[in-house]
Amino acid sequence: MILVKKALSIICKNTKKNLATENINTEKSLGRILAENIRSVVDNPPFNMSAMDGYAVHDNPSTGIYKVVDVTFAGKPTKKRLTKGKAIRVFTGSKLPKGTKAVIIQENIKKLEDKLIFNITKKIKLGNYIRKKGLDFKRNKIIITKSKEINSRDIALLIGANVKHVKVFKKPRITLLASGDELIVSNKKKAEGSIYASSLFMIESLINLSASKCISKKIVKDNKNIIKRELNKATKSDIIITTGGVSVGNKDLIRSSLLELGYEEKFWKIMMKPGKPLLFGVLNGTPVFSLPGNPVSSYVCFYIFVVPYLYKLFQMKKKLDIKNAKLKNNVNTSLHRESYVRGFYYDKKEITYVHALPNQDSSLLKTLSESNCLIKIPKSNKQKNKGSNVEILILPHLY
Repeated sequence: MILVKKALSIICKNTKKNLATENINTEKSLGRILAENIRSVVDNPPFNMSAMDGYAVHDNPSTGIYKVVDVTFAGKPTKKRLTKGKAIRVFTGSKLPKGTKAVIIQENIKKLEDKLIFNITKKIKLGNYIRKKGLDFKRNKIIITKSKEINSRDIALLIGANVKHVKVFKKPRITLLASGDELIVSNKKKAEGSIYASSLFMIESLINLSASKCISKKIVKDNKNIIKRELNKATKSDIIITTGGVSVGNKDLIRSSLLELGYEEKFWKIMMKPGKPLLFGVLNGTPVFSLPGNPVSSYVCFYIFVVPYLYKLFQMKKKLDIKNAKLKNNVNTSLHRESYVRGFYYDKKEITYVHALPNQDSSLLKTLSESNCLIKIPKSNKQKNKGSNVEILILPHLY
């Protein structure tokens, strides 16, 4: 068995390089990973713009009286130029007339027919309520950097910058195999002794949330010939992920099947709980992550090992979100393995607290669903007591 840190180092060293790229429409880029820096095509704002409803003026006359000569709306600019003593009605977001030196907000104006009376005790500050051209960003400047995962806010920025297409990394194609005679899908009649393949669909959803594509998912019977055939076919994908069949039981056939196919094993078994049987290696140039079959174990291993692999593949500097918290209850420890305990954290008065959920058996789905973090508990012969400081791995909302 090896330490988690050592396993992550081995995985990092065996990450594929030169992932292919493609150009896609900006509107369809949500969740994709940028393969290059993005530069703005335009200035934003594209012109000097009014920040408030009011009146554009050219000067600050001692009389405080202006004559209103026109009105301009957002999307309907005026061609008139402002001169001394003149004002043009403007609204938030409207293009300012040429000659504008400031905008007087309408609250500071009294209107008398076509004239405005401005309180001259409130001196106009040049530039007041003007959003300058390029205030947000200027043309040809980098607005988003390479390897950023595009979110909804980024899409707003890209559209605002008139970026119509973006170069992104192609989604890694992942084959997913779940091993076990007992596994069935939910639309099949449940026979005695069978269980639903919850891990299969959970891992598929995690793959699709990770800027990747599950191109095939299958349940494979505990038959070495079938397993080897499916593994051979799976080498056409970029990554292979299996669940189940990696421990030491008579029906745990994944490891032996891989080795018979010429698999280059990098490590087997991790000093962690849950997830001890994790297996990682390379088959015909394709990395293979063999996760334990229990849902919690496969989830924890995917998050701690597969996600960092994908970060590295996408050339991202991003790391798992880790923060410190105070335990709200006692937690048992393992003498030989560090534990990743399902927990629920919350913030109160600038302090993060975490409650370890009950029933930590690695086959139980309910506490996995209720958790929003994993509590990292170092190996020890002593219980981790309430009030202790611990590290927690924050689970992304959709994960």
